[in-house]
Amino acid sequence: MVSDHLHSIAKYRPLDEKLGSLRDMPAEELPVFHGYRTMKDNTVVFTVEKGSATASTSWRENPGSMEATAAVTLGAGDFVLFLPGEPFIVKANEEDAEISMRVLR
Repeated sequence: MVSDHLHSIAKYRPLDEKLGSLRDMPAEELPVFHGYRTMKDNTVVFTVEKGSATASTSWRENPGSMEATAAVTLGAGDFVLFLPGEPFIVKANEEDAEISMRVLR
């Protein structure tokens, strides 16, 4: 899990070249999470346009674990990136928060 402000996203491009065209990619609304999800083959990026969110990851080595190993709070203009195979949960902290999800395919 990597978290930073969107104006700094270019420095993370070595992690996934597709980060260079993030804004051109279609965005999905924040899904409802009922546990950790994992994208086996794709990097996933969440961006906060309005409000705030909490993002968490768990043990990559133990896919059945529901134990949080790290959590961050994100504000407007922030992003969080999960590499392929990394468990993730992202939840809005306010009802009117606007958070987008992009799967880098």
